[in-house]
Amino acid sequence: MDPMTQGQMKEWFLMLAAWGFFGLCVYLIAAAFRRRQQNEMQKHMLEKFSSAQDFAAFVQSPAGQKYVMSFSEATANPRSTILNSMRTGFVLMFAGAGFLAGPGGDSFSFRIGWVSFLAGIGFLCAALASYFLARKIWPEKE
Repeated sequence: MDPMTQGQMKEWFLMLAAWGFFGLCVYLIAAAFRRRQQNEMQKHMLEKFSSAQDFAAFVQSPAGQKYVMSFSEATANPRSTILNSMRTGFVLMFAGAGFLAGPGGDSFSFRIGWVSFLAGIGFLCAALASYFLARKIWPEKE
């Protein structure tokens, strides 16, 4: 590959990485803003109850049970977290393999390929460890 084309590829890759980083920052800011709004809404909702008896009556109603279950499903179910970790691991691993399939040697893309590939394997190992820990902590009901 001639040096001019290689330089252009580096520029495109850096520009793509910069836009990806910008998108990640926007996503993280939006997620934090949404989480803050949800916390404010829950705080205002809890302030509406004048006593513990009112809150207990709400929790025993179907709407209250649905409200409480939305919290417990997010924290007690490790399945979605493990699947997200596996998905991220496979994407990183195959992206790294794609970079490694390019021209070898001491190029920038070769280094990125190894980092991505090994990060993907790390995510898969973490998902596997989480799976076994979750099975030990929360055994399946037969």
